[in-house]
Amino acid sequence: MTKLDVKHFLHLYLTRKRMQDEGITNPNLEVKQFTRDFVEKLSNMDLNEEVVIKEQGFYDSKGNLIAKLPIKE
Repeated sequence: MTKLDVKHFLHLYLTRKRMQDEGITNPNLEVKQFTRDFVEKLSNMDLNEEVVIKEQGFYDSKGNLIAKLPIKE
């Protein structure tokens, strides 16, 4: 499987943010805030940096948490 990178997730979440901003989708406020924050963080990272999904979060290749999904347990 191909490694997923910042470029992949930035494109995906920019699209989600645009859809939220335009009212095409209307998730709860927590998800909207997550999307804005995640896009902002990804925008400041190297586009080729690998992103790993684990434990309901997104991590960089060094294991640093980028963002935690807003999932209620």
